[in-house]
Amino acid sequence: MSDEEYTEDSRLLPSRRTSIFTQPVGSFRGPNSLHNFATSFTRAQSFAANQIDANILKKRSFFAGPDDSDSAVGYEDDELFDPDLMAPSPRGERLSTVLHEHNSLRASNILPSPSGPSNFNEVFYQDDVSSILHATKSRDENLSIQGMTPLTKKKSHPALSFGSHLLTRSGATTASYFGIKRVEDKDGNLVTIIAGQSTAPQTVLNSINVLIGVGLLALPVGLLRGGWVIGFSMLLLGCAATYWTASLISKAMDTDQTIMTYADLGYASYGSTAKLLISIIFTIDLLGSGVSLVLLFSDSLYSLLGNDAAGWTKTSFKFLALIVLTPFTFMPLPILSIFLGFGILATFSIIVLVGLCGLLKTSSPGSLIQVMPTNLWPKSIPDVFAAVGIIMAPFSGHAIFPNLKNDMRHPHKFTNTLATTYTLTCLADCSMAIIGFLMFGGLCNNEVTSNLLETAGYPRWVYPLISALICLIPLAKTPLNAKPIISTLDALLDLDSQKESKSRVYGLVRAVLQFLVRVGVNVAFVFLAILVPEFDKIVGVMGSSICFLVCIILPCSFYMRLCKNNIRAAERAFVTFVMICSSVLAVACTYFTIVH
Repeated sequence: MSDEEYTEDSRLLPSRRTSIFTQPVGSFRGPNSLHNFATSFTRAQSFAANQIDANILKKRSFFAGPDDSDSAVGYEDDELFDPDLMAPSPRGERLSTVLHEHNSLRASNILPSPSGPSNFNEVFYQDDVSSILHATKSRDENLSIQGMTPLTKKKSHPALSFGSHLLTRSGATTASYFGIKRVEDKDGNLVTIIAGQSTAPQTVLNSINVLIGVGLLALPVGLLRGGWVIGFSMLLLGCAATYWTASLISKAMDTDQTIMTYADLGYASYGSTAKLLISIIFTIDLLGSGVSLVLLFSDSLYSLLGNDAAGWTKTSFKFLALIVLTPFTFMPLPILSIFLGFGILATFSIIVLVGLCGLLKTSSPGSLIQVMPTNLWPKSIPDVFAAVGIIMAPFSGHAIFPNLKNDMRHPHKFTNTLATTYTLTCLADCSMAIIGFLMFGGLCNNEVTSNLLETAGYPRWVYPLISALICLIPLAKTPLNAKPIISTLDALLDLDSQKESKSRVYGLVRAVLQFLVRVGVNVAFVFLAILVPEFDKIVGVMGSSICFLVCIILPCSFYMRLCKNNIRAAERAFVTFVMICSSVLAVACTYFTIVH
């Protein structure tokens, strides 16, 4: 926020001008306050929780049809042409009712009118909108808006509601408000949307959370199979390639400002068929991620307690994972976001702790002082392809990148945030791969943390600590992987909780079915984890099939399709070459990962 804008806001809101020393921790003003980081992080989790769009005939995931029907059939010409259509949430609810009600309250002098003319860059406090949403009964849906941060661009005077005054008097000096803006699609139609909220540092944090996952725990196995030369080269090449394709996604989105999700890119490029394919791919990816998290949870507990827990097998710990992880599926997203924040800290803590353990132990295996023998080259050709799949898995974050770009206050800075994100992610992945490979060499198996838990000679406090950190990651991420699948099943089975019940019996049956769906998704995770108990194989299949598709092949295809008029012949040839090579690698790596 510039000094001029800060002065204007201070003049309009004198009651909010309090000293930073009297504010609660995390309530400091400014776009990068802890409060704004938290709200940005929560929004990013909502993007991940809604990444599957079950309505494949819908042109844009964020926009409702002109009559709010579930189908967009017959509305292709005017679906995007609605001056009262705004999209504050992934469900794409229409806020025309809110805007009209807001104007009515101003006309009745219940809310102060802005001193300047009303326009589409106007700012609305979330308290105003929340109050109107709760008071309005004109729609069947129960609309909701998540916390937003101030815009930096020039704004008209905001309307300060009674709810905002109450918030000020309570001492919370960071009342959330948001701005709306008009954007134009490639056909010249205007759409009113919520302006981006996140700053560049917030987007970096959200992007790192997408990329830093459990896949990095299998990277030492990837180096073992690929050897130092090929394995480490593929690690750097995979990072560079996925960073490049992420920038291609950004360029493809710039062709139409109404493209907001990965599914929108698919529809804009190839229609509903591509959107259906993307939904299927995302579902498989989420299933694979859920299975890997169950394996991580059960394997770590088995490595810690298996010998001391009589009669307990790895399968027993997987059923324990079902009991422990299922209740988290019923938690609301804001609460899950807290666990996800701890999950990020746990992941980085594991990297540091594994390195510390290597320094604390003076003899191999499991030591960085006396390292294990390692191989410079792979032992066989199948090992090379299996290694590529494992190494590619940690770089799969492209499904959420379009949402993160649209959530930025300055979307043109997205490519710069990608550079920072991939630099930090590459450092973390390389550190885990190198440290784990040096510590365990040929003994690397599945997760490097399981190797550590099964190796004697570390301080006694290490084992329960690292096991607790590992278990925290599935607690945080398993419900988030389940939510998109659950939402899709709810839509297909007509179990959307936002629709009014026809009768008490219908409401009871629907509640039971919703419960069964949520439990059933977790049962599916555990069942597949029992069928495929190898963590590195699950990670390898996801990296060799899903990652190549979502992170390289499809982004290149979208770019070629949407930016075809701006691509030179040499660049077109290079992108085509990358697509062909990636397709061959995807098939070969998937095959050898499964059979090897």
